[in-house]
Amino acid sequence: MKLIKIMSAVMMATTIGVTTTLVTPKLSAQAKTTKSKKKTKKKKSERKYYTATQWAQVTSYRKKAKKIGNSTKGMYAQKAKLKKHFRAGKLSAGYTAQTVNWINFYRDMFGLNAVTADSTWNQSAQMGAATLAAADKGLSHGLVGIKRPSVVSKANWKLGAAATDQSNLAEGVTAPYDIVSGYVSDNNDSSGLNPGHRLWLLGAIEKVGVGQVGQYNDLRVYDEKNYKRATVINKLAFPHAGLMPYNIASDGAPWSISFADEYVGDGTLRPKASVYDNTAKKKVKVSDIDISSDSYGYYGTTVYFLPKKSQIKVNHSYTIKISNIEDQSDVSYKTRLFDLKVKGGFY
Repeated sequence: MKLIKIMSAVMMATTIGVTTTLVTPKLSAQAKTTKSKKKTKKKKSERKYYTATQWAQVTSYRKKAKKIGNSTKGMYAQKAKLKKHFRAGKLSAGYTAQTVNWINFYRDMFGLNAVTADSTWNQSAQMGAATLAAADKGLSHGLVGIKRPSVVSKANWKLGAAATDQSNLAEGVTAPYDIVSGYVSDNNDSSGLNPGHRLWLLGAIEKVGVGQVGQYNDLRVYDEKNYKRATVINKLAFPHAGLMPYNIASDGAPWSISFADEYVGDGTLRPKASVYDNTAKKKVKVSDIDISSDSYGYYGTTVYFLPKKSQIKVNHSYTIKISNIEDQSDVSYKTRLFDLKVKGGFY
């Protein structure tokens, strides 16, 4: 089964040969008071969009996100070697746990079971990331189209090919929050709008494998020799009803709804999707409405569409309606997008 790819989840900037010193000025008592007032005013301005219950939930999400963090400090238990002698390396337990915690943060938000990192899958994913990094020619499931560098043995290249064929792949990110949020958003997918990365992470899975070497990520999500779903998920709407982080639902992220039942239509009945901004009181332009039965995440049917990026605003509430899907009831619900406030390269 072919998985879709994220070529570059974030743009990376590098400055070479320049050293700068950041001097933080001391604040006077008056300046501190002014800064505090501005912060309080901004919080009150944000708070007005939410009920007391919703605001408590937003605060809870932010605390959980802050606790997980987004650090690459001490990410390797053993660094990979990519020149002269090849070694896949090994990620630290802390870095792996942080990645899994972010996956479970989003899965819990959608009411899904938690997943764990499988040690064998971790080794597989690490080999996938290492072979991609050794070649450094971009992303490819199964390493198709990439020439094996001489430093990598044929045996390890074969292992890397198998790993990348069973994984989500990303290039250009290293921190756990950035990687996982990029997959869940699926806003920079090189192969189209069908949100396969998202559906795997929010699908009927029980375990993952985490691999990272430099800027290459391999996140194993299934076993092609034992291709079966763990627990049936009847329906998954993205964004879901209630509260949703603005960061993963904006900036060109496709919105979608997935069903367990496989779509068997002949194409004569086309799905419809509409989005209404309840806060701005106006329709949101929707394009690229399509339907798929690719079974990412073990879903049988997925309808996906693209709301106009400039019309998706933080703190706003939206009514989403999806209809005209063969053998499925029409869907209508509301979501409100809040700022998760995580410092990272993905927003």
